Formats: sequence, C-alpha cells, structure tokens
Amino acid sequence: MKKYIAIIVALLLVLPSQARRRPLNEEKKINEIWARTDMPEFNDFTVKEKYKNEPIIFLAKYDEFIALKRAIITGNEYPITITKLSRCLVKINDNRAIKSISEIEYQNYSQTQKSVVGIRIHKQDGTLVELNPNDYIKVGTNLKGKNTKRNVSKIAVPNLQKGDIVDYFIYQELDMFSSRQFEYQLNDFAPIQRYRFHGDMTTPYFNLTSWYWLPSYIKAKEINDKDKTHLDFELTDIDKQPQEVFNAPYRDEPRLKIWYNKFVSGCSNAPLIKKFDRINRMTKQTEGNKINGIMENHAYYYSKIHATTLKEYKKFYNRTFSYLKKYLAQHPNLSEKQIADEVYNYLCFARNGNNISIAPDDFWTFFSVIITKLGITRTYGIVNNRYVGNWENRLFEDTYNSVIKLKDGTCYYPCDYSLPCAIDQPSIYEGMEAIMIDAANKPLKYKYGTDYNKLTRKKIDITPANKNRSEYVINATLDDTDINALNVDRTVSILGTNKIDIRKDLGTFLQWDSIMRKHFNITQTYEESAKENGMDQALIDRFTSYFELEPYFQEKAFECEAEEYFNNPVKKLQQYSIKSYGLFTDQPLFTYTSSTKVGEMVRTSSNSKIVSIGYLLKNIGISALRKERKSNIVFNSTSQVIYKISLNIPNGYKVENLSTLESAVTNKCGLFSSTARVENDKLTLSVEWDINDVEYPAQDWNSLLEIFNAYDDFYNKSVVLSK
Repeated sequence: MKKYIAIIVALLLVLPSQARRRPLNEEKKINEIWARTDMPEFNDFTVKEKYKNEPIIFLAKYDEFIALKRAIITGNEYPITITKLSRCLVKINDNRAIKSISEIEYQNYSQTQKSVVGIRIHKQDGTLVELNPNDYIKVGTNLKGKNTKRNVSKIAVPNLQKGDIVDYFIYQELDMFSSRQFEYQLNDFAPIQRYRFHGDMTTPYFNLTSWYWLPSYIKAKEINDKDKTHLDFELTDIDKQPQEVFNAPYRDEPRLKIWYNKFVSGCSNAPLIKKFDRINRMTKQTEGNKINGIMENHAYYYSKIHATTLKEYKKFYNRTFSYLKKYLAQHPNLSEKQIADEVYNYLCFARNGNNISIAPDDFWTFFSVIITKLGITRTYGIVNNRYVGNWENRLFEDTYNSVIKLKDGTCYYPCDYSLPCAIDQPSIYEGMEAIMIDAANKPLKYKYGTDYNKLTRKKIDITPANKNRSEYVINATLDDTDINALNVDRTVSILGTNKIDIRKDLGTFLQWDSIMRKHFNITQTYEESAKENGMDQALIDRFTSYFELEPYFQEKAFECEAEEYFNNPVKKLQQYSIKSYGLFTDQPLFTYTSSTKVGEMVRTSSNSKIVSIGYLLKNIGISALRKERKSNIVFNSTSQVIYKISLNIPNGYKVENLSTLESAVTNKCGLFSSTARVENDKLTLSVEWDINDVEYPAQDWNSLLEIFNAYDDFYNKSVVLSK
C-alpha cells in the first residue's frame, strides 16, 4: 500500500508540467488518434439504466487490427507490419471500483515493438485532464523470462474519483517475419455497453496465410478486396467475465483469434472442408490447410524414424530396441496393451534414469517406431483438449497433441511430465474428437493434399468414474493432550489420471528409479548408467547432491498435502510413506499414508464433545460456488471419491445424532451419499461422491449443485458425543 501511495504522490507532483514536450513519435501518434472522427461512440457518456448500479462500466470499447505486407522485400521474405489499436471509455460509478482502473495493463509482443499510450480523464466538473506520457509511471513490468508466461506492462492512472470517465488507448506496431498469433477477449472485468472491431488483413498469397476465428453466435461482416480482407463486427451489452469455480469451455467465451503463418502451402481440398466442419473450433476456411499440415507433420516425425537415425540417438535407439526385444522374449504371453505399456515405461525410465536427453517429440518417435516394429495394430492421430486456446498454450497449431490408439481402445500420448507411466492416461483429451488415420501395423504415411480419404474422426473414450477413483481410509481418535484436536491416520489410494500430479508432488526420483530398475531387471545403479551415457562427474555429483535432499523435500510435500487437505495448520506429521507408486497394470494404485494431529476439530463441555466430523473430508471449497451458471461446466476428469471413516468413541460417551449423518442424492450427473453406524465403540461413516462426465451443458448446473450442496452440507456437519 505504501508503494502505491508514493507512486500517486509522485504523479500528483509531476502532472502540472503539461508543457513538457513529448517525444515526437508519441506526440504525433497521440494527436492523430485523438483527432480521429471515425469513433463517435467515445463522445457518448450515456449510461444505460440497467448499468447504473454497476461499480464500473465500459461505455465503449474499440479494437483495430491492421496487418498488411510491406512493399520492401528483405531477402526472400515479405515482412508484415501489424498495427493494433485498443481504445476504452470507462465510467466509474463507485469508489470501490477505482482500484480496478487505476492500472492500465497491456501485452508486449516483443522488445522491439513500438507502444504508445494515451490517457484522458473527463472529470465530474466538465474539465478534461490529459496525462503526459513523459510522466507515466510503470508500476509493474514482467520481462519475458524462463518463469514468465506473459510479458506485460502496467501504467498507473492517478487521482481518480467516483463519476470520472477514463478514455484511454494503447497503440502498438510490430513487424512479423514468420508467424504470429493474436487473441481478443471480448468480455472484461465489467460490462461493456458497446464493442466494435475493425480489421484489415492481407489476403493469403504465396507463402502467407491469415486465419481468424469467432464464436458462431457473433455475426461478422467480411469484405474481400484485391489484396486484403476487411473484417467488421459490433456487439452490445456484453456481460462481464464470470469468475467460475469450474472451467468453462474456451469456445463459449466471446473471443476473436487471429493467426498469421508464413510458408504455408496453398494445397486445399473441398471434400475435407465438408467432411470435417470443425477442428479446434476454427472457421471452415482454415481447415483444409490446417489438418493437412498437422497430419503431414505428424506422419513425418512419427513414422520416418528421423530421430532414430540421428547420430546422437542411433546408438541409444539400437540398444533400446535390442534390450526390449530380449525383455519381451522373456515374457511371451503379454497382450498388445501390455507390450505397449512396457515399451512406454522403459522409454520413460531410459529418458530419466539412464540420463538420455530425449525431447517429448523424440520420445514419441521412439515409442511409435518401436511398437511399429513389434507389429502392434493401432491408429495414429491428433487431438486437442477442451481447454485449448488460452494465450499460454497458444491459439492454434501448438494445442494439438499426438495420440496412438490400440485395438482395445487404450490411448497413449507423448511423455512430457515427470515420473510418468503408461497406465496414467491424460484425461484432458477424453471426450474430445481426434483426427485419426489407420496405419494398422505399418509406418504411417500421409501425402499432403491428397490423402483425405484416410482420415476418420473418433471420440476419445471417457474413463468411467470408478476408474478415476480416490479412496480415503481414515481413522480418528481424540487426542489425550489437546481437548480440541484429533489424531488422524489416513491411507489414500488413487487410481487413474489423478495419480500423475500427486505422484509428482509426493514422490521422489530415486524411489521411482529404483522401482523401474527392479521391474526391468537392470543391475546398473543410477551413477553407473550416467557414466555409461557420457555424463561428466561434476554433473553426476550435482544430481546425487539433489537426491540427498529429496527426503527433506518429501517431508515438506507431505506436510503441505496435509495442510491443504484439512485447510488447517497441522502439527508435525508423525508418520508418512508411499506404499505403492501405481506404475504397472498389476499394481495400479498410488497409495500413501500419513498420521498427524489436527487442531480445532473438537469442542468440549462438561457432559459432551462436539466433533467436526465433516472436516475429515477433503476441503474443496464448494461453499464458494455460484448459484447461477451461463456457460458449460468442464472437469479435469470423471471422478469417484470414497471415504471410509472411523472415530473412536471414548468410554462413557454415546452418539446423539446418528441419523443426521445419512444422506443420498443421485441424478444424471453423479451422486453423493453417506451412511453412518455405531459398532464396537466406533462411529463408522461411508461417504461417496461421483462425477460421471467431463463436460456438462449449463442447464445441468442445478443437478451438479445438488451433488455439491450435499457434499458441502455433510462437510459442515458435526457429531455430538454425550455422557
């Protein structure tokens, strides 16, 4: 807070110096934009009746995107000059809303681009205050780095008051020589009375293609001239961006996506456009080139063994394939799925435990080539997940992932996460459609622009809830030394995709590595493998030094897991361990245990104890759910959660309100149920809640709320033990 006060004071001191000369380029551009007469909506300060109680309202918003090729040719490239203008007119109706507009944030696309910002404030008394760019204070800048996904700048807007109207614009220009992707989120943190977009985009020529995407409900006007396309649309009364607890599909949000790509072949084929009318939610015009490009690239990388013939990989590939043939010969009765599992898991081990530097794409190449040579029948394809489209994940091409599907329906995806295994199927692709090509047991071949008839569309199967199961066996006793605490022992067993994150959080590399070496009958130690594969001693020492710290990190991870589970500071764990890593088909469960004392669980009087029994369930924040929902609902995966809870009843006490601990809600979306009984001086509870699908339409929200509310109701229940 002190930092922001200092910034505002500094701005107030320098604001009167309006005579200070602006840099010529900024002054010219600012004057040019303020003088434009083609944006009359920025002179209309009327607030609609429906928005008069909103803390803040966008009276008008305008975006302009101009991308035209230059006449000058540099080498063999045709550079594209892109200019972007975003202008907003914002009315402050409530003092509480001042903070939300006191900083103007904008995205930086490169360090060499030109950005010009203009800010005017229409005060309540009719005066107009224009801020001088020389006096702007950047209150925060994230320079693009290893750990930064967004490069943004922020500018402080000082001395705002209720009733002020802020008119500001951000003008940017940059040159594009290869490809560039842009995104416009059409809703904002406040309602928008009027929105308008205008774009001039180069018509595709030679090796350049420009594509755009809009939700189908937004009607745009598109006019094609000789060398450019004009795109215009207007919207009114855009609701503010909802803060949903569960992800909404990206396609439901009002967004415009634009993609410029150089060196794209002009090959197209109308039958594909008719057959595959949507892929990655693009317009139909994008699909011919898009699917062709992806499939050709897919076939090249994953079927021509390019990585396995590279000098640095050839020795590794030959040794890996030779070892796997020998290992599989010792296990002759494995199914195709089991063979593929063993190949996948061994490559994960070789990539990590044998210290072979394999990128995800190269890992996938090895996997594809090896199972091809082993004669496994399967199809190849590409799939995109239901969250596709945010800036960090790019907008179009990079959001695809490769998939191999066996005859029995098992799917495999490239390995790009730590401590992986074949039986953990990434659920983010389930329920989405994949573009597939049948390769039988031969290398995949695909010829750009001609092989449309080889493509089929298949939906990735959704895993049943009981195969994405988390089971908690919980034993609780009253603590002898702290009348407000419970001693809690938990054994947690996880089956399915949720294992990936929890194993990464709680597991250690050395434990995983040891399991893999034992499974594959490898006698070499980690250090011996590292030396054989060329790792120098200094690097080996760095790894082994890290391995010595793993027990410390693991203890902290278990403590963090317990605190997050109970949403309550816990005492030091008395015990914790991983019983099974769940890496193989015959041992699919990731199982861990922990014991701790949890405070603030018991209230005691002279003749009773009230135990917050519901707090033994995991706190997942359901009480914060919105009661209304306009967009679809998306989950990471189907899920089944089972709790088996026992509470020791102290001598001389009995349970008063047993029936209140029982409930049952079942509908098309899932269920929540709880049962309770007393037996052998123990209160025993069985609780289950299921979510049966990965995506639901907004109209199913009430059914889901029934389940969530039942969970929340039980979570807040207590049991009374009386004498």
